[in-house]
Amino acid sequence: MFRIPTLHPPAGAVLARAAAVVASVSLAAGLSGCSFSIGDPQPVGEEQEGSADEEGYDIDEGDGEASADDADAQDADAQDGGETGTDVENPNDGLPVDASQATTWASDSYWLQGTGEGLYRLEWTPTDDTTVELTHSGSKNFIIETYGEDGDRYASLVNEIGVYEGSSRFGDLPMVDGSEAVVYLYVRADGAWTIGR
Repeated sequence: MFRIPTLHPPAGAVLARAAAVVASVSLAAGLSGCSFSIGDPQPVGEEQEGSADEEGYDIDEGDGEASADDADAQDADAQDGGETGTDVENPNDGLPVDASQATTWASDSYWLQGTGEGLYRLEWTPTDDTTVELTHSGSKNFIIETYGEDGDRYASLVNEIGVYEGSSRFGDLPMVDGSEAVVYLYVRADGAWTIGR
């Protein structure tokens, strides 16, 4: 009996082809479910109206130019409370909510608890050795951000999703100004939480 030899591709080649077919079908299915629109093309390298010129000043729509003298005059008006410049900046405008809405975390209290979001002003000063114990019973994000007196945002004590129980040491956070600079804690949560020190 005469047999004709059949050639079989190596097993790896069959798997590779099958994977390629699955990937292309998945890509086609994914792209068919996408919707997007293409806007008007913009030339590369050209500036838009209202963008800053080379010196960093805003371009006025009137004559297209701004000078350093105009910017200095506006800054001086702003500092004097004049109408020409922008309003004088709030020293706490980096905070997510107005500083007047902050609840005080008293120095004689070692626990803070709440539900949902809130801004808390520390009456005590954290050190690098200060460790806080944290719990969260919600199902979404649990984030505690630290801020300085001037509203500068520092590091997050925690950034987790869902139920959480853990601790965070102030000295382990990447803060240039040091742990002592932390004045505010801003808590974002969807459930009950506690912070203990």
